[in-house]
Amino acid sequence: MKKLFISKWTLEKSLYMIRKTLGASSTLEMLHILRTVSENAAPALRFSPRGKEVFMLIKEGLTNKRISERLGMGVSGVKRHKEKMLLQNKCATMLELIAKYHGMYDGEEA
Repeated sequence: MKKLFISKWTLEKSLYMIRKTLGASSTLEMLHILRTVSENAAPALRFSPRGKEVFMLIKEGLTNKRISERLGMGVSGVKRHKEKMLLQNKCATMLELIAKYHGMYDGEEA
């Protein structure tokens, strides 16, 4: 099994972007927000049944390759599902889509 390497800079930048999107001042506050937001309170986002499976694995932090292995599909299929989800839900990034899913993004830039 290959180990995934993420540079410290990439991790810090990703955490910063998530905190900014959620309006959290610290990583601890960000985790609290994500934990307390109920998935049942998610806005009506559009997903195909397979797209929903892909999205749930994206939320878990899996890579395109891992998602393709888990669902028995090609990496290009995973990428197409992601593109379709972004277009259907009028999001520019997966981070924005995840924030919308958790009801934390209203579409306005901070």
